[in-house]
Amino acid sequence: MRRTSLIFALLAIVSGAVRAQDADKALAEKARAIQKRIVAFDSHVDLPFDYPGAAEDGKTAIDLPKVARGQLKGAALAVFVPQGPRTPEGYAKARQDADTKYNLIKAFAEQNPQRAALAYSPQDVRRIAGQGKFAVAISLLNAYPLGGDASQAVSQIDAWYKRGVRIFGYVHAGHNDWADSSRPNKNLGNAPEEHGGLSSIGKQGVARLNDLGMLIDVSQLTTPAFKQVLSLTRAPVAATHSGVKAIVDVSRNLSDEELELLKKNGGVIQIVAFSNYLRPAAAEGAPAAPPATVAQLVNAIDYAVKKIGVDHVGIASDFNHGGGVAGWENEGEAPNVTMELLRRGYSERDIAKLWGGNFLRVWAAAQKAAKPGH
Repeated sequence: MRRTSLIFALLAIVSGAVRAQDADKALAEKARAIQKRIVAFDSHVDLPFDYPGAAEDGKTAIDLPKVARGQLKGAALAVFVPQGPRTPEGYAKARQDADTKYNLIKAFAEQNPQRAALAYSPQDVRRIAGQGKFAVAISLLNAYPLGGDASQAVSQIDAWYKRGVRIFGYVHAGHNDWADSSRPNKNLGNAPEEHGGLSSIGKQGVARLNDLGMLIDVSQLTTPAFKQVLSLTRAPVAATHSGVKAIVDVSRNLSDEELELLKKNGGVIQIVAFSNYLRPAAAEGAPAAPPATVAQLVNAIDYAVKKIGVDHVGIASDFNHGGGVAGWENEGEAPNVTMELLRRGYSERDIAKLWGGNFLRVWAAAQKAAKPGH
């Protein structure tokens, strides 16, 4: 009798496991189908200086075979230069590095014209996606390469606009001549604050970015700088790759107050798949914490959605610069995020908003706010 009961118990366990596998398989198929239909757009990706090119399925987290597998329709690739010394030599090196990144981004599309194209507006993104190609938008993170001469720095925004940059982030790790960073760089002699938020150049920059219709990226800023941007801008803004401070209390993440201000502005927070912003880091001296998971990424998305609404939240990877979580380690695994959103009860309409719809709407609003003739 006991043996029979044990057999029935084991059969029930096996049957339950099979049903769970079948349910996961069905959910994965649904996620892939949704991913194919929506315009999924990753709002912040980096290319390393030694990027081998987009045509082959390589070791980096983004290339054309991977975006095809993941049904990603576009991404903002960043002209990113880390903060360095504010000296003539430092600025010269920053400009050189920015040019290198810019050329890599252009080559991503221009060397693969049958599979990708440059996008200068949300309308371009949708048009290119409709052609079955990958849309490459150009962003800039860290105004350091633009220099610190007030008479010339703001005019450099125009120069980068003419080169195709449409999304502009002021700082990275370390203060510059434009704004204070939420991550001061002690190796560069940074105090906790330098400008009390934005410098005079930074304040002028907000107006010029608005005039041109460039989307302002408020990621990486200190809270005072963040608030000053929102008080000065006449257009919605985006935090293209940020986290939630209520989940992980680090200076880089946005507080509930900042989230509410972003909502009031009409902007969007793109929750970034960066482990240390999604789960606490290990204590000093302890073994490193394991990577965050897709479920933890969606935990942060859930929090932001409940706090400010699904129309003000999106998704970003920060791939090739520390981004990536277990389950979404490259763009080919993007449907795993959709699968987890489905598991949490999100509708296809809301998934489309989170996976790019909200970001494209905010970007379009920034372009609409441009002054005629700019």
